[in-house]
Amino acid sequence: MSINEVIDIHGPLRGEIEVPGDKSMTHRAIILTSLATGKSTIFKPLLGEDCHRTIEIFKLLGVEITVDDDSIIINSPGYKSFKTPHQVLYTGNSGTTTRLLAGLLSGLGIESVLSGDISIGKRPMNRVLKPLLKMNAKISGIDNNFTPLIIKPSTIKGIDYHMEVASAQVKSAILFASIFSDEATTVTENDVSRNHTETMFEHFNIPIKVNGKTIQTSPHAVEHIETRDFHVPGDISSAAFFIVAALITPGSDITIHNVGINPTRSGIIDIVEQMRGNIELNHVVTTGAEPTASIHVQYTPNLKSIMIERDLVPRAIDELPVVALLCTQASSTCIIRDAEELKVKETNRIDTTADMLGMLGFDLQPTHDGLIIRPSEFKASATVDSQTDHRIGMMLAVASLLSSEPLTIEQFDAINISFPGFLPKLKLLENEGK
Repeated sequence: MSINEVIDIHGPLRGEIEVPGDKSMTHRAIILTSLATGKSTIFKPLLGEDCHRTIEIFKLLGVEITVDDDSIIINSPGYKSFKTPHQVLYTGNSGTTTRLLAGLLSGLGIESVLSGDISIGKRPMNRVLKPLLKMNAKISGIDNNFTPLIIKPSTIKGIDYHMEVASAQVKSAILFASIFSDEATTVTENDVSRNHTETMFEHFNIPIKVNGKTIQTSPHAVEHIETRDFHVPGDISSAAFFIVAALITPGSDITIHNVGINPTRSGIIDIVEQMRGNIELNHVVTTGAEPTASIHVQYTPNLKSIMIERDLVPRAIDELPVVALLCTQASSTCIIRDAEELKVKETNRIDTTADMLGMLGFDLQPTHDGLIIRPSEFKASATVDSQTDHRIGMMLAVASLLSSEPLTIEQFDAINISFPGFLPKLKLLENEGK
């Protein structure tokens, strides 16, 4: 049952928080520790709905997984001992689970069916199917584009593939399939997308070479995998909502600790700096698989306008809905372009962002690949809808800080996909600010 939420939170926001573990890295940590033989612990993972889908699938494959409050303990027989599942592998709303496992299961040689909810059924899979078919994968979908995906055993071949879109999910599907091949695979990107698969392959001892925008795997790479514990940094995509909230709410002063600042993901920080927002990174740690920092943010009036385009877009793709809200508080018009990828997320995030914020009085004009955002304000409260998109729901909650009236958000429970404790954290900062 979908849950409506009345948001009645006001500034200033003050205090120190941590955000949940990075969703992208939690998915990959579950996959990689499950492939290895033995026991591993994933510390501070994201325990949202999407990651639980990945966990449940590996349980069906024969992996023993124990979930605690702040860790996942994985005891695996290793990929060679995985069992053929005798039921559909349900991926829910998780595009990451669906696309990454499409590649992995193609390489594993396990007969399986991947299917998700209504939302996943509308998201294009041909971008993944196309390269996998070139690798000799026996995988098919409805109209060669949609779930359910039917996967049959095959012998994966190495390919030389030039990416058609900047998508970490597509790239990762190829890489996960390739590690089972007796040939090398080369992937060349046009724009650099998030590189967690590459950094985490290295962490788990899977051979991989990265040279600029070119990534190459080795033959029989999966045979080198080792059990390793993994500490998941805080998700910068989740931190982004608090960064924007503090920037636009008078008197706010917050610090977010242990946030991942991987340079392929840290576009939000570059955007805020270009807008002359009060943001600084402290306690930077670079000794783990991924760099982390504490992010200190203060309210900033008179934000500068910005053009968000080209290689900045894939580095901030998940944050663009809340960035669009931030841009409404700039001193002049901001433009987001080259962001067609937003159309194939949980919703068409270009249209949904413009529609929902437009209902509240903000001035956003959707384009074929982005948004034109003019300085504007919260004019009147209206009942808005997340459209079952977690990032839209949280963005609307942040927008409510610009109103003195409560805001009703329909289907707000969608936020549980990536940030189950979002509202309590926001209320904590409100209480500290009183």
